[in-house]
Amino acid sequence: MIPKTDYDPTAVVGIGGRIGEASSQYASGVGTLTLSKPIPLWLQMLLQVPLWLVLVAVPVWFAVTRGRGVVADLGLRMKAIDAPVGLAIGVASQLLLVPALYWVLFTLIGEQDVSAAARQLTDRATDPLSVVLVFVIVGVGAPIAEEIFFRGTALPIFGRKLRARWAVFASGAFFAATHFQLLQFPALLVFGIILGALTVRTRRLGPALWAHLGFNVVAAAGLIFGFGVL
Repeated sequence: MIPKTDYDPTAVVGIGGRIGEASSQYASGVGTLTLSKPIPLWLQMLLQVPLWLVLVAVPVWFAVTRGRGVVADLGLRMKAIDAPVGLAIGVASQLLLVPALYWVLFTLIGEQDVSAAARQLTDRATDPLSVVLVFVIVGVGAPIAEEIFFRGTALPIFGRKLRARWAVFASGAFFAATHFQLLQFPALLVFGIILGALTVRTRRLGPALWAHLGFNVVAAAGLIFGFGVL
């Protein structure tokens, strides 16, 4: 989950000032950041660390200290088959499912720029280091943290109150809603349902984690290198 930013090339604001803007907007309850100038990629990655720690450390701590461990409670395990199967599902979802979904949607609402928010990040990847940072943020950190939280923690919680199929739907909707991107909601909902179904069927996070990684990496690569993802 990466905060949306709006770039104003006429503004000259220091890093400290931009952090102050972000902090004040979050403190006042503004969900989407509108900064006078985007913070550097290395700093944006650093600012993801507290969020990742919350999404990962809290469930792991409860599973270890109050539960049955990360394998039993979170499904945090994988098999060798999970990588190829998960990657294939994630890549196919990004290259086939998402375009098909928005082809149908755009016939109803008209053409929209689905990738505008993501390009706020990828358009700043103009050198090898920044490209690596983008892939670390969206291709490694986000899938690990989000799968532990949404499929490892939220899905079982929904499953205590709902039947399996409704728990998968509810966790997928929760996953999509917390990205705070209305136009991306349909794709994130469908993909969240796929990730939830993988987790329920295999009883482990491995397939969903690899699928999430493949989905995000293809999206980032398409925007950075321009091979036509939405």
